[in-house]
Amino acid sequence: MFHAIGLIDMEKRIVNEGQHPGNTPSKPHLCMTITAGPVPHFFSLLSAGFSVYVKAGCSINDLLSQEFGIPEAYINDRIQTIFLNGKAVDDSKSATLQDGAALALSAAMPGMVGSTFRKEGVFAGMRSQISHVTDSSVHHDSQIEVKLKLFNLIAKELGPAFLQKGVSIEGERFRNFALRFSEDLKAACISIHLNDEKTNVAGLLEMNWENKQVFLQVTSEKSS
Repeated sequence: MFHAIGLIDMEKRIVNEGQHPGNTPSKPHLCMTITAGPVPHFFSLLSAGFSVYVKAGCSINDLLSQEFGIPEAYINDRIQTIFLNGKAVDDSKSATLQDGAALALSAAMPGMVGSTFRKEGVFAGMRSQISHVTDSSVHHDSQIEVKLKLFNLIAKELGPAFLQKGVSIEGERFRNFALRFSEDLKAACISIHLNDEKTNVAGLLEMNWENKQVFLQVTSEKSS
């Protein structure tokens, strides 16, 4: 079980050491510095999914441990449910990623659902039709885009570090988010910069985000 000090050390490792190639020069780069209170609002963006770019054939375990710097103990003990393209994954070291893959990470879920989909759980052998099967035909010489989704306790514990590092999300989804929480953001934002130009929440809502992706970095006052 991870204690508070372990989580703090992991967050620093993700921010300072982990690779997160989610930005490109063509994407708007949005930096927000906010008070700590509304940070959980942003977790809805993480559960909806954000893009990461990795080498084809990278395993889930390599993505989390080598690319993001997440400790093996956290992967093994805290991340209890993994879905790859909607199918449950039992072995994160053998499951490889392909272009356009959707990867969802969750802590232990309650009840029968949690028991059924828990990796290497007692019901793993009974759900073969909804379990992921490794594809050995992946080409390993190209970079691919994967959509990563974080849920429940995983979003709460890893979310702040990913947000500080930066996440690539759909522009229209961000606009809907900003519209939904506009009053909270106006009260909480210390500064907002879009492509190094100072702006505000109202300015963000006036922009056309359709068919765009935005590289979003969120730093709370606590971590700044």
